[in-house]
Amino acid sequence: MVSSKGSTQTLSVVLLIVGLIVGAGGGYFFASSTYQPKIEDYEKQMSELDSDVIDLNAAISELESEKSELTSEVTALEDEKSSLIEDNNDYQDQISNLQTQLSEAQNAISDYEDEITLLEVDISKLESQSSQNSYTISSLQSQVDNLESQIDEIGEIVVTQHYNWEYGSGWSSSEWYWDLPISLSTYFEYYFRPRPSQWSDWVDMVNDPDDDFYITSMVQKINEAAIREGFTESEKVNFVIAFVQSLPYTEDEVTTDWNEYPRYPMETLFDRGGDCEDTSILVATLLDRMGYDVCLLILDGENHCAAGIDIEGIYGSYYEHDGSNYFYLETTGEGWEIGDIPPDFTDTRAYIYPINP
Repeated sequence: MVSSKGSTQTLSVVLLIVGLIVGAGGGYFFASSTYQPKIEDYEKQMSELDSDVIDLNAAISELESEKSELTSEVTALEDEKSSLIEDNNDYQDQISNLQTQLSEAQNAISDYEDEITLLEVDISKLESQSSQNSYTISSLQSQVDNLESQIDEIGEIVVTQHYNWEYGSGWSSSEWYWDLPISLSTYFEYYFRPRPSQWSDWVDMVNDPDDDFYITSMVQKINEAAIREGFTESEKVNFVIAFVQSLPYTEDEVTTDWNEYPRYPMETLFDRGGDCEDTSILVATLLDRMGYDVCLLILDGENHCAAGIDIEGIYGSYYEHDGSNYFYLETTGEGWEIGDIPPDFTDTRAYIYPINP
C-alpha cells in the first residue's frame, strides 16, 4: 500500500512538470505570435511621440520666449504698479491734507456762521436802537428847529446899550451920553467865534470887517463931537480913551470860563466892559478906523495889555518900533491920557503888534 502510494505521487509530479513545460512553450509561442505586431505599433507611436515631443519642445521654447517677454512686461507693469502705488500714496497724502484743510475750513465756516449769527443778533439790536434813535433824532430835530426859530426871533431883538462918561477936567469937564443899538444876532455871532491863541492874532480881531457898521457909526459920532467941541487931535484921542476907560473892568475868569479870553470889540461894547486886552482891542479898533497908526502893546512880564498910538505933538512914554513912536495908551482905570503910563509899568519891555504894519 505504501509503494503504490509513492508511485502515484511521483507520477503526479512528473505530469505537473510536463504540463508546465508544455504550457510555457505554448505560452511563449502564443506570446511571440500575439505581441509582435503590438510592439511595432508601440514603436510607431513612440516615433510619433518623439515627433510630438520635438513639436512640444519647440512650442515650449516659444512659450519660454513668450514667458520671458511676459516676464519683462510683468516687470514693467510691476514697476508701473509701484510708481502708481507711490503716486497713489502721494494722492492719498494730498487727499488727507485736503480733507484736513476741508475739516478746518468747515470748522472755520461753522465759527463764522456762529459769529454771523451773533452779528445778526447785534445788527437786529442796533437796527432796533437805530429806529429808536431815528425817532429820538426826529424829535430832537423838531426841537432844534423850534429852538432855531426861537433863536432867530431872539436874534432879531435889538438891545440898545447906554454909555455915559465924563471927559475934561475942572470947569471944562462935561458928561457924555451915547446909545448904541446892537442886535442879539450880532452879539451871538461874535460870542460863539473861536478865540485866537496867539497875541499876534489879536490884530485880526481889530481888523475884523464884520463890525464895520457899528464901528463906523461910533467913529462918525466921535468926529461929530470933536468938530462940535473943537477938539485938537490929542483931545479927540483922549476923548476916545476916556470913553473906553469908563467901561467897567471885569476879570475873564469871572465873566467867562477861561482865564485869558480876548473879546471882539462888539462883545466889549455889548457887555459894557472887559479886562485890559478887551478894552485895548476896542481902543485900537476905534482909533484905527479914525485913521491913526496904532498898535497893541503886550507887557508880558506884567501880564498886561495896552494900546499905542503914533501921533505928533505929544510928550510922554512911548515905544519905538520900525521908525514909529507909539505913545502908551492905558485903557483901564480913569484919568490916563496919551503917554501916561502907570508907575508899575515904567521901563517895562513890551511886544509890539502894529494894526496895519
